[in-house]
Amino acid sequence: MKILLKEKFLIMILVLALIPLLTVSLLSYFSARGALMESIKNYNEVLVHGMAIAIEDTVLNYEKTLEAVGDNISYFNTIEEKKAFILKIKEKYSYNINFLAVLDDSGKEIIRSDNNLLEDRSEKLEFLQVKKKGVYVGWLSYNSVVDMPTIVISIPFKEKDGSQRELVAEVFFSDVWNKVLSGFTSAKDNIYFLTKEGKPVAKILATTEDFRSEDLSEVANNLASEESTSFEEVDTKIGKLLSIAEHVPSLDWELVVFRPTSEIYKPTLILGQRAIIIIAITLIFIFFATIALSKLIIEPIRKLDEGVEIIGKGNLDYKVDIKTGDEIEQLAKEFNQMTGDLKKSRVALEDANVSLEKKVEERTEELQKRLEELEKFQRLTVGRELKMVELKKQIKRTESL
Repeated sequence: MKILLKEKFLIMILVLALIPLLTVSLLSYFSARGALMESIKNYNEVLVHGMAIAIEDTVLNYEKTLEAVGDNISYFNTIEEKKAFILKIKEKYSYNINFLAVLDDSGKEIIRSDNNLLEDRSEKLEFLQVKKKGVYVGWLSYNSVVDMPTIVISIPFKEKDGSQRELVAEVFFSDVWNKVLSGFTSAKDNIYFLTKEGKPVAKILATTEDFRSEDLSEVANNLASEESTSFEEVDTKIGKLLSIAEHVPSLDWELVVFRPTSEIYKPTLILGQRAIIIIAITLIFIFFATIALSKLIIEPIRKLDEGVEIIGKGNLDYKVDIKTGDEIEQLAKEFNQMTGDLKKSRVALEDANVSLEKKVEERTEELQKRLEELEKFQRLTVGRELKMVELKKQIKRTESL
């Protein structure tokens, strides 16, 4: 298969342009993708860290509220006055607090905000831990229907007489969990809040079934015991998910967020698509630029080739007209000069041929005349010889007489 010079030139330019273009584009893409991936990782770590802080802040606000309640309780003298005050607090926070209770220094309830029997909490963590840490926040119960628990918050306070008391509040975790819902989550996230032992505190599942998976609970449980932020991709039944685990030290719980990698890394896909578009546009530009450039170079060569063919057929009057202002134009001028010289040589040769033919003709005529003269001379000579022979015969006959 014959490949024309134009096609060779086009292929050469495309190859020479394509190799560096693809190299630079791929290096730029992977470099930008790496930076973007790192940025996405940092963003999600900060986001989950913000969730944990929001939850901690909400719990701390409850602690401060309970401290204020405990300080106010100490101003009342009788049990009835203290209970009346607690009931007002419970009514004020009816959507947030399940009930309030006051414990004596032995851990027994002396006041409750409901009508249930007073309990002995002396063996429970909300009493025991306060003596060690000064405050206690813990998981109490989990409602699997609404995926939300009740947590218990316990703080110490002193009465006027110096006796030690504790204020215990059972708080609906929904108020704390709303801090996660507001501004931190998307409809495709799966969020788990667990104790270090893996007990569920709360969870929010993706709004669509396509982004839910049963094996996420097991993965979250495995991450619950970690006390540092982890960031890794996990394979699940619904595909790859990005898990971000954040430890909440004040509660000693773990917040685990699962996000679809396809959603998180969508900006990198967009980056790749844009890189492909840029490469395609650049290649199209190079293609047409190469065609235009090839016309500037190949077209004069084509004209020169056409001139060679015409002159080769004998038309020495043909002139190659190329105006490029470069070496090709100079070559065309020299080619035309060569053709002119060839024409002059041809004319001179034709003139020489005519002169030679004329000389040959004149020489032929001269030789013809000489030949005729020789033939005439020969005829005269032969006649004289015949006459001499006849004369000799007559002399012999005369002598014989």
